[in-house]
Amino acid sequence: MSSEPLELNLELTLEQQFQMRLMEQSTQGMSREQAISLLLETARLLMMKDNAIRSLVKQIV
Repeated sequence: MSSEPLELNLELTLEQQFQMRLMEQSTQGMSREQAISLLLETARLLMMKDNAIRSLVKQIV
């Protein structure tokens, strides 16, 4: 195994930047309740993604 540090690219791709603009536009007319609901669902999905990555890393190591 290499001892070189891993390089992480944290920049958004052009496609991701475009998706962000679309999401920004679609949230303009949301009520506060809708925005909170979307935020909580997004947080839940990010936590699920973290759990999936953690699980995969454990299986590899």
